[in-house]
Amino acid sequence: MSGDVLVWPEYGPWFWAMIVALSLIALISAVVIWRGRADRTPGMRFPAKRRVEGVHPGWKVRLVHLPLLLRFGAIALALVALTGPQLTEAETAEVEGIDIVVAFDFSGSMSMVDIADGDLAAMLSRGEAPQDRFTIATDVLRQFIKGRQHDRISLVAFGKEAFLMFPLTLDYAVMLRILDQMALDDIDGSATAIGNALAMSLARLKDSEAKTRLIILLTDGEDNGSNVSPMEMAKEAGRQGIHVFPILVGTDDQSRQPTGRQDIFTGLPVYKKVDSPVNPALLERIADTTDGSFYRATDKKKLAEDFQDILDRFEKTRLVDLAAAERTEIFHWALLPALALLFLEILLSQTVLRRFP
Repeated sequence: MSGDVLVWPEYGPWFWAMIVALSLIALISAVVIWRGRADRTPGMRFPAKRRVEGVHPGWKVRLVHLPLLLRFGAIALALVALTGPQLTEAETAEVEGIDIVVAFDFSGSMSMVDIADGDLAAMLSRGEAPQDRFTIATDVLRQFIKGRQHDRISLVAFGKEAFLMFPLTLDYAVMLRILDQMALDDIDGSATAIGNALAMSLARLKDSEAKTRLIILLTDGEDNGSNVSPMEMAKEAGRQGIHVFPILVGTDDQSRQPTGRQDIFTGLPVYKKVDSPVNPALLERIADTTDGSFYRATDKKKLAEDFQDILDRFEKTRLVDLAAAERTEIFHWALLPALALLFLEILLSQTVLRRFP
C-alpha cells in the first residue's frame, strides 16, 4: 500500500548545527523576555483603590502574553521551514533488498591454521590458541549478518555433500543462533564438493524475486568431490543472472593443522605442517562466468573486507530508487503559518492587546 512519508534533504553537519544554534537562541530569548515582562509591573495611579477591589481581570489581561507566544510560534515554524521538509512516496523510497546465499566450506582443511612459525610459538607460549580457518570465517560471517537490515540470507554448508543450514530469511537472530551452534564436524568433511554447493545455492535462489541475487562461495580448497560440474553450475547461474563471488581463504604456503597431541617437554599443543591444495583458476573462471569477482583472503581482516566489498558493489544500485523518488517540497506548510502568526502578533500587540505604558 503506497503512502507519503516525510523526509529531509541530506544537509551537512554545519547546517544542523546552525539550526540547533538558532533554536537555542530563540529559546533563551523567549525565557529572558518572558521573565523581563513578568518582573516589570507597569501601572498607573488610581485615587480610590477600594473601587477596584474585587474586580476580576478581563479577557485582555488574560491574553496579555498571547503576542509573545505567537512570535515564538512563528520563529519555531520558520526554523522548520528552513530545514526544507519534503514528501516522497513510501513505496518508491523502500530500499531494495538483496538475496544472498553463503556457501560455506566445512571440509577438514578448514581446521588448518595460517600463521607464521614465530607467531605460532609466541601465542602458544602465552597460553593462547590460534584461530583456524573455520573459526575465522564463522566470526566474519556473524559480523556480516549483524550488519544487514534489508537482505535475506541463506546458508549452505558443504563438504563431501551440500546441506541447507537455513533458507533465505530476514530472521537474523535465528541465523546467529545457528552459527553459534555450528561445528566443523557437523557434516562429512572428507572432500570438497564445490559443484554440489553451487547447485544447492541455485536451488535456494530459484524462486527469489529480488532484483539482485548473489552467491558467496567461501572455500579453502580444490573441488574434489562434486557430483555435478562446478563450471556447469556457474554457467547456469550466469543464465539466471545470479552473481557468484568465490573467496579463497588460506595461503599458498604450507599451513599448520592441530594434531590433538601435546609436546612431551613443553606440554604445548603440537601443530604439523601440511600442504593445502587450492585451485584459484577454477574459482576465477566461476567468477568471470557469472559476472562476479574472485577474492583471496589470507587473514581475518582481509576476509571481512572482501565481504564488505561485495556488498559495496551493489549498494549504490539499490539506493537509486530512493534518490530518484519524486519529492514534493512542503516547506511552505510551515512558512505560511509562521507569517500568519507573525502578522497576528503585530496586529494584536498594536491594537486590542497593546500595552501601556
